[in-house]
Amino acid sequence: MHITEFAYALADRLPGWQPSPTSVPLADDPASNRIWDSGPLPYAAFSTDDVHRCVLTHHWGLQLYVMPRPHRPNEYLVLPMLPGNTSHQHAQGLRAPRGITVPADPARAAAQVRRRLLLAYRFASAIAIRRSSPGKLQVHVAFDAQRRPRIRAGYIGVFNELLAHGGFLLDPATGECHLADTLTPEETRRQLVQGLQRLRYRDFHVTVHFPDGPRSHPPLPRADPRMGHRR
Repeated sequence: MHITEFAYALADRLPGWQPSPTSVPLADDPASNRIWDSGPLPYAAFSTDDVHRCVLTHHWGLQLYVMPRPHRPNEYLVLPMLPGNTSHQHAQGLRAPRGITVPADPARAAAQVRRRLLLAYRFASAIAIRRSSPGKLQVHVAFDAQRRPRIRAGYIGVFNELLAHGGFLLDPATGECHLADTLTPEETRRQLVQGLQRLRYRDFHVTVHFPDGPRSHPPLPRADPRMGHRR
């Protein structure tokens, strides 16, 4: 079973998880630096070009690095990655959730991921994400060289809003939320504005970092639900 086929079948059995649309060669993969615990993965595996990986992403800002186990054709590795907006610094002192080996059968693999990995991963990730917070209810938006937005925030609620409802993706190489490169500049702007407005209605303070300086956008007042019933 090809890695992409396996990743899709595995994600189908793990509610809330979405697979990356394509596989990526393991050699020189920047996302490998964000693996939290490599489990039984030999470092030498990263020096080969014929091994590919996929990443499963959960809307809480969590990611699983999925790849064939080297020299074991009937096994895969499922390795927890650092959650969004965190670095190894934020995970210091935490007991890392262990990367595991699973069989090539997606149903059995999903059962083992649920039983052996997800609970510890979610617990440790919640602590690491809190440590990465740039400030109380703070969200920061910067722009890359192509003027595409990159969002950082140390709150699971922000990830849930952007990933589950805002059309954003989580970059496995950086831990930042971003929009698909296939969007036009106007589509990107519209989705960014809508996503940030929803966050501001949820009491988050948004700072957008433009080349000429940051601009602050405070929370927006929540609409009075009784307004819709007035005649």
